[in-house]
Amino acid sequence: MALYCAAKTAAFVAAIEGGADWGVAILHAWTEADQALWAGVLNFWFIGRVFDRVRP
Repeated sequence: MALYCAAKTAAFVAAIEGGADWGVAILHAWTEADQALWAGVLNFWFIGRVFDRVRP
């Protein structure tokens, strides 16, 4: 997970140093694949907690 965060941070910093505005840099660093990955992690976490409460 740390390597993933480091890669995203490096992409953002490279875009900023390349002269991009911070908003544009974020849009290019955060892709649809990142959104899908984040949604999967959140679903796993929160739905797992719901199932843990339902199980006896």
